[in-house]
Amino acid sequence: MANGAVESFVRAAAVEIAPRRVNAVSPTVFTESLADYGDFFPGMPPVDLAVVARSYVRSVEGAQTGQIFIP
Repeated sequence: MANGAVESFVRAAAVEIAPRRVNAVSPTVFTESLADYGDFFPGMPPVDLAVVARSYVRSVEGAQTGQIFIP
């Protein structure tokens, strides 16, 4: 529910605070921490930290707003 709330907030806030931008990045478990946390993410594919970092860069430096980036 928390993730859904954040995603809804981002989409609604993007309209309200324009021209400022707001985005969110929503990764699953990191490949680098799969051994420690993989059991908490059953059925979810792990994602490399480098891919997540590129999503954050795109979120901050890109022109889009109100987007949920899922690496």
